[in-house]
Amino acid sequence: MTIDTKRISQLKSELENKSIKEIVARSYQEFGDKLAMTTAFGYSGIVLMSIVKEVIPDLPIYFIDTRMHFEETLKLAEKIKKEWKLNIIYISTQYTEEELEVLIGKDAYKKNPDLCCQYRKVEPLLSILKTKDAWLSSIRRDQAVTRESIDVIEIDARGVVKINPMYNWTKDQTWMYIRKYDLPYNPLHDQFYPSVGCKPCTSPVDKGGNERDGRWRGMPKVECGIHAFNNKKKEKKDNEEC
Repeated sequence: MTIDTKRISQLKSELENKSIKEIVARSYQEFGDKLAMTTAFGYSGIVLMSIVKEVIPDLPIYFIDTRMHFEETLKLAEKIKKEWKLNIIYISTQYTEEELEVLIGKDAYKKNPDLCCQYRKVEPLLSILKTKDAWLSSIRRDQAVTRESIDVIEIDARGVVKINPMYNWTKDQTWMYIRKYDLPYNPLHDQFYPSVGCKPCTSPVDKGGNERDGRWRGMPKVECGIHAFNNKKKEKKDNEEC
């Protein structure tokens, strides 16, 4: 797909300050069956899926099964798929565990987590994105410093059109919505896991900690690589220091 950057800029102006429901509906109007969503069944994703269920229930929603998820995550995925009747599609690496061990080594998540994420998460995602024109994501600005500059719609660092309907929502706002509408969520969130990823790379966080402090604890890693950010704030700072 050739991306019309001018059109994306126009859509950004149009979608800013709209409700999640309005953003989702307008995105489908613009991209139709070339629109998809991904989820890891975190609490933000639950909110976005609940709205997708109302607006475009047939939308393909891709869940990347890394084969290392918590049992709680897998049970929630099955519950939502069954009860909400959403078009949730499981995708995974094309390699067997034996093949992965040859390619990236045993317990790569300990020795080279970036490479582990590349094979288990990023490559399955890219195989889907190459068939789509736009991607719905539930990430928010307040989740991490890496996400502070995201826009409602943007062209990410891979050149993919990405729509973030919850970009300006806060953690508190998201949880208030979940409680107001009694939405299901991963019980690990009640056990001090604000962000839930693969079991070996996720740990609980002390009360008041950063939302992603429990991911890859002790490593200089905040993101798995699924989201490719443009780092606009960092670029601006670098330019100012030149």
